[in-house]
Amino acid sequence: MGRRGRIIKVVLRLITLLALSPALWSQIPASFDGSMVYDLSNGPIPYNQNPNNEISQLNSKLNFEPRHGYLLSVLKSLKIPVSSQTLVFSKTSFQAPLIFPSAPRAIYFNDDTYIGWVKGADYLEVSTADPTLGAVFYVLEQEPKLKPRFQRHDDCLQCHHSARTAGVPGHIVRSVYTQPSGQIHTNTSNFVTDHRSPMAERWGGWFVSGKSNFKHLGNQLFPELDAAGIIKTFDSPAWPTPTSDVVAHLVLAHQATGHNYIARLNYESRAALHLQHIMNEMDHKPDTVEGWSESTRRRISSAIEATVRYLTFADEAPLPKPIVGDSTFTQDFSQQHPLKHFNLKTRLFEYPLSYLINTKSMKALDPVIQAKFEERIKQVLLSEAGHGEYSKLDAERAREAWRIYQNANPRN
Repeated sequence: MGRRGRIIKVVLRLITLLALSPALWSQIPASFDGSMVYDLSNGPIPYNQNPNNEISQLNSKLNFEPRHGYLLSVLKSLKIPVSSQTLVFSKTSFQAPLIFPSAPRAIYFNDDTYIGWVKGADYLEVSTADPTLGAVFYVLEQEPKLKPRFQRHDDCLQCHHSARTAGVPGHIVRSVYTQPSGQIHTNTSNFVTDHRSPMAERWGGWFVSGKSNFKHLGNQLFPELDAAGIIKTFDSPAWPTPTSDVVAHLVLAHQATGHNYIARLNYESRAALHLQHIMNEMDHKPDTVEGWSESTRRRISSAIEATVRYLTFADEAPLPKPIVGDSTFTQDFSQQHPLKHFNLKTRLFEYPLSYLINTKSMKALDPVIQAKFEERIKQVLLSEAGHGEYSKLDAERAREAWRIYQNANPRN
């Protein structure tokens, strides 16, 4: 190769590194909090491609009824229990003008999809964890039609694609100081809530029902930041159910960030493998794991570690006191899978392995990444639980969690 060819090769390599790894990706901590935000046009996964998820595949006939529009029919079609309802009265939706403490927005969810309903609104709000793209957003017009259709609503990315969503299209559960009007106080901190969040910071702007005898921000209005007032329990026959179950809140917060972490692992690993492929082509090398560069290994290992740490609840905030829900959600949810069995005394779940490990998004990872992820999960649950960085995990429960996962996935 001549001098000009060598220069071109070096320039191409530098351009590729700058385009696909802005921070050179050599040192990524075991968390995606505050992550670099991926370019959805030129990144490893084109976001404008056709999705393949629970909503894009839905072909059930939807029925309209005057009080709730398509809500109950959509919930039934997606097997989303009404008991998953949580009620948010802060104006944190694009349909904010219709949201008040007297008229909260209702959120419903299953393992993959979230439905938002606002009384009297023009649209039903929908987001789902697409196995390839991350969170994809839709609206369904609340008007009776022969063939109602979900329409993509990428405007949601203004809030749902940021460092707060692990840098990928994602879901976000916020806790905010809310005024009596439903507006949020903008001159103070607000919080992104997941299972790591201290209880004292959770649920600002939300109704919380059931038994939770510890300090939190739910069920409160703040005329002034230093003057909180307790809001009376919400109960209106216009909503499908009067509850905003504390157990559903805990699951929602865990799941939303969990989806983001899995999506980030997908984006991160695909970008790293694509970069490695380009370098291999330049050097006329085959694409093999043994041929990965040190930077590729570190980048993928760090992404896997962050996701493993989240899905094993390594940093879970303990429950100050036992909690009890006031709907059928605890039963509806826990009977679906052993990894969904609740503890609710000192922690959310009985086993330190999230049920999200069985979602379509996990199974859509590159096979090499999925194998390495499972290898790391096994190592943590069988050898590291109760020690070092995973000292909070109960070793016996961790081994049982691996057995449950192994029984459901015999190849492991």
